[in-house]
Amino acid sequence: MTSVATSHGASPRSFRKEALILGLVSLAGPLAMNMYVPAFPEMARALETTSAAIQLSLTSYLAALAVGQNIFGPVSDRFGRKPALYAGLLLFVVASIGASLAVAVEQLIVWRFLQGIGACAAMAVPRALIRDRYTGSTAARMMSLMVLVISIGPLMSPMAGTALVGIYGWTSIFWFLTAAGVLALTLVVTQIPETLPVARRVSGMATLRSYGLLLLDRSFICAALMIGFAQATFFAYVSGSPFVFMTIHELTPLEFSIVFGFAAVVWAGSAQLSGPLMDRFGALRLLGCCVSANAVFTSALLVAGLLDLGGMLMLILGVAMVFASLGILVPVGTVTALHAHGAAAGSASAILGTAGFAAGALASIVVAATADGTDLPMLGTMTACALLSAAAASVALKARPTDDG
Repeated sequence: MTSVATSHGASPRSFRKEALILGLVSLAGPLAMNMYVPAFPEMARALETTSAAIQLSLTSYLAALAVGQNIFGPVSDRFGRKPALYAGLLLFVVASIGASLAVAVEQLIVWRFLQGIGACAAMAVPRALIRDRYTGSTAARMMSLMVLVISIGPLMSPMAGTALVGIYGWTSIFWFLTAAGVLALTLVVTQIPETLPVARRVSGMATLRSYGLLLLDRSFICAALMIGFAQATFFAYVSGSPFVFMTIHELTPLEFSIVFGFAAVVWAGSAQLSGPLMDRFGALRLLGCCVSANAVFTSALLVAGLLDLGGMLMLILGVAMVFASLGILVPVGTVTALHAHGAAAGSASAILGTAGFAAGALASIVVAATADGTDLPMLGTMTACALLSAAAASVALKARPTDDG
C-alpha cells in the first residue's frame, strides 16, 4: 500500500475543515452510545424496572450498529453517499424522539435499536467518503482528525448527560440527541459534496457480488476481526466501567465522567500520531506493535485485578495505555483494510463496522452475564477481546506484503 495520498490539492485549512464536518456528522452515534449511561439509575426508577434491563437498551443499540452498517454501506455504493446519509440520519432523529417519549423499558429498547440503525449511516458512510478522496497516510491523518472530533462524544457525553439529567431529567438526553441528528443532517445537505459520481456507482447485483467477494477475502476479513475485537476491548470497558467505578470504587457520576473523559483524551491524542508513525514505520509494523501492546496491557490489568494490586489508580492508568494503543490501531487498521477495496468502499466500510459492533455487543453481553460484583468480568472480557484481535492480526498481517510503507 502506498503512503502517498491523493489529496485533491486540498489546503491544510480545507483539509481540517473537511475532517471537522465529517467528525460532526459522525458524532451523533457515539453521543447516543454513552450519553445516557450516568442516567441508568434514574431511568430504572422512572420506567419502573432494573438497571440491568436498562442496560439491555445499550446492548440493543450496539446490536443495531452491527446490523445497520450492512444496509447503509452497500446502499451508499449503489445510490451514492449522500442519499444513504439522508435516510440514516432521518431515522436517527425520529428514533431519538421516540426514545424520549418511551414509557416502558421495552419501548426504550426498540427505539434504541432503531436509533442505532439510523446512526449506522453516519458511522459507515464517512469512512467511505474518506476512501473516495484519500489513500495512505493522508487517509490515516483524515481518519485521526475525524477521531479527534468524534472523541468529543465519550469525552463530554457522560458529563453532559449528568448535567442534563440533574436539571431536566433523563428524557432531555434524547431531545439533545434529536438536535444532534438535525445538525448532522443539515451539514450533509449544505456542506458535504457527493464523492461517488453516478458513473462509479454499482448495480444491485454488482453490489451483492462485491460484498460476497469481500466476505471471501481472508486478508480483509481477518483485518476486520483484528479491528473489531480491538474495538470490543473498548466496549467491554464501556459496559462494565459504570458499575466498577460508581459501585465498587464509589465515584459520583461526575467523577466517573471525568475518569471516562481522561481515557477518551488519551485515545484522541494518540490517534493524531497515526499518520506520522505510519509514514515512519509502515502500517504493518505499526499495527503489529499496537495489537501486541493492547494484548499486553489488558493482560496486565487482568493479573492486577486477580491479585488485587494497584487499586483504582492502576486501573485508570492501565486503561489509558490500552486506549493509547487503540487510538493508533483503529485508524491505521481501517485505512489498511480499505485500501484495496476502493470500488466497494461502502460495503467494505460496512463490514468493518459490523465486525466492531458485533464484537462490541458480544463483549457487552459477556460482561453483563458474568457480573459477580467485582471488576474481573470487565477486565477478563477486555483481555479476551485483545487476544482475539492479536490472533486475527497474525493472519491478516502475514497475508499482506511485508511492508506497505
